[in-house]
Amino acid sequence: MKKPHIAGIGEVLYDILPDSRKLGGAPSDFLCYAEKHGADVSLISAIGADDLGREVVSELNKFNINPVLAVTPYPTGRVLIFKNGDSCVAHILENAAWDYIPYTNAAEECVKKADAIYFGTLALRRSYSMSTILDLIDEATKAVYKFFDINLRQTYYSKDIILKLLERANILRLNSEELKVLKNMLGYKGSNEDICLKIKEDFELLYLILGDTAKESKIWGPNGEYSAIKNSRLHQTFAFGAGNAFAGTFLSSILNGKTLRDAHEEANLSAIEVCKQTAGVY
Repeated sequence: MKKPHIAGIGEVLYDILPDSRKLGGAPSDFLCYAEKHGADVSLISAIGADDLGREVVSELNKFNINPVLAVTPYPTGRVLIFKNGDSCVAHILENAAWDYIPYTNAAEECVKKADAIYFGTLALRRSYSMSTILDLIDEATKAVYKFFDINLRQTYYSKDIILKLLERANILRLNSEELKVLKNMLGYKGSNEDICLKIKEDFELLYLILGDTAKESKIWGPNGEYSAIKNSRLHQTFAFGAGNAFAGTFLSSILNGKTLRDAHEEANLSAIEVCKQTAGVY
């Protein structure tokens, strides 16, 4: 049986740690888990004509992610990560290649054959990539799943960006802190559940996922379907990336015909595995 195809659009970069570096960016992390759970995946982005860009291609191939990457005059994206006690501070460098993703025939063809598209806010921080990403999303048919993983980072978002993506999405994933931001932006009142239902209705979403994945997650689906899972005994040693694991697994599972509850349980297990990783990876 043919595997579903998911296209991720957005930033691709390297997380530069004090003593190492690793492929980063929510789209590639998300696609790794989607591929593990039965999808063919492609990443649409941009790299520089540099060693780091060549490393990006090599790493994507290693994870069975088809690279649909333009080469730009700008350096391949980097995020500098510093230890700050028990937590980490990330500095996302400006004017990276992924700030200038061009609209290409390869990217358009990739989107047109996709069963689902994944995107977030960060890659829209510059108008150049914003224009490309919005145009590519608009090339997809109405039947395609359009997964908006809101991923608010630093100051790289605005009400205008969020609304542009919400209006195009039919799946939204966010955590409780991001829900607070959205609640204030949209002027909504009520409980978290009330606000989630209102967002789902106002923007005609098929699925809305509210997840603090180390603790609990809730999903509102089509036709009044609902699922909630609480991880009350989970010892959260390392949750960075758990949301991407959850999202990639969930979308792949839904595309492969799983029920909402089964897809939710599989997604939760993926997030738990990330949370159980030993501290000190970052």
